Amino acid sequence: MPARPLWVFDSLLLREALAQVNLAAVPAIVRAACGLSQRDLATIVGWNPATLSYYERGQRDGMFDVRTVLQFADAVGMPRALLSLVFADIAAGQAGNTGCGLSAELSRSGPASLEAPASPLASVPQPASGSQARYWRACTAALYIRDRAVGGTALLPSALQQWQRAAPTVQGTSAGGSAPQLLGAAAELALCTGWIALDAGHLTLAQPLYQKARELAVSAGDVTLAVHALTSQSMLHAEMARTGPSPESARQALGLAYQAADEGRYIPLPPLHALIALRHASAASLLGDKAAFRAAIGQARRELNRGPWDGDPPQWLRFVSETEITETEATGYLDLGDTARSAMLYRQVLTSDLSPRNRASNGAGLADALLRQSAHQEAVATATDILPAIESGVTSVQCLNRLRLIRRAVGNIAWAQEFRERFDAAEQALTATCSLSRNDAPFVGDESPGTGYEMLTSGEPQSLPA
Repeated sequence: MPARPLWVFDSLLLREALAQVNLAAVPAIVRAACGLSQRDLATIVGWNPATLSYYERGQRDGMFDVRTVLQFADAVGMPRALLSLVFADIAAGQAGNTGCGLSAELSRSGPASLEAPASPLASVPQPASGSQARYWRACTAALYIRDRAVGGTALLPSALQQWQRAAPTVQGTSAGGSAPQLLGAAAELALCTGWIALDAGHLTLAQPLYQKARELAVSAGDVTLAVHALTSQSMLHAEMARTGPSPESARQALGLAYQAADEGRYIPLPPLHALIALRHASAASLLGDKAAFRAAIGQARRELNRGPWDGDPPQWLRFVSETEITETEATGYLDLGDTARSAMLYRQVLTSDLSPRNRASNGAGLADALLRQSAHQEAVATATDILPAIESGVTSVQCLNRLRLIRRAVGNIAWAQEFRERFDAAEQALTATCSLSRNDAPFVGDESPGTGYEMLTSGEPQSLPA
């Protein structure tokens, strides 16, 4: 997959089908990727299920009508830029393995191909149905899975595009029928997009997304999802506290963790209570309360070991594990100034089976801990070991920001020249190829899509007013 897909379900298989003008295969590929039935996909596009079946089997040539293929693309959110592959050759279709998701053919058309289409979208219904909710959940699951591999920056435009399509659909949703399912699916998508924005360093994008997610979860009557939104808001304020001078954000993070614990006290989901305890631990460490921090870490481990419980945890809770607890513990001891213990815990985490993004993030944490011990050469060596991941597709700005601390600390020291040059090149490449356009700002219902976007032009961590 390219570092920056044009769409949530962008894939080499889809590109090959387009380049081979095998348009009958496109709906089947999309349907398989997002796990929808023919009936679900037909409902989303506004077709009869039998019509979709005929198209997929090649018994009708409707997909070769430009209006039909545009109707399909617009309904599922596929960028029209991908359809340009129909007019390219097969080699161009397969050239999407490098760069920021554009094939060689598309790259000739310039950056305008990444913008929202200037022409009106085809007449596509926006069905408020269970099929639409299932599609949003499929998008959310795909985003979470890919995020673990490549980090937030590469996925942010795709995630925001899906959220911008979902938000207007649920804005006027009335109670009854499939409304709770729709509102809950939209809330999950907003939470996922908020996390991706946070990992991409855009805290000002994450805040309204998390707030809207909580409102939708409350409207849906989904207490578990509403508590998840509170834990996400707590995480956001903890990140703000790490990047800003005021302790107020840490206090807000702690208050949100307490609120999550109160509202979720009757939910029989041990991983959720472990997550709440981890958010409490992060806030306590930022406030310098070592006793409360250690107690919260212990509580998280007890909750995780408690069980059994009915069914599997939702996708957004599956990251809560012993490794996640140890990672939070390592970060907390770093916040508390116990750098030796933090480094030991980060090394322990790095022996685990980690996704590429998480391995880079924890390696950056270890480098930070070593730097604070004045072990500059070891810190640079550790940071240098992380650079191949960033150079080959991990696009977490959170990780890059931690490496920037090492970059600044070594200044113009001769023995760190290789690290400096490679870091500068990786930072420049990430900034140049995966920046957002103004059209990518989130739509949250009451504000225009561009609200606050002028604050997002820097790769530096963003802080918010209390």
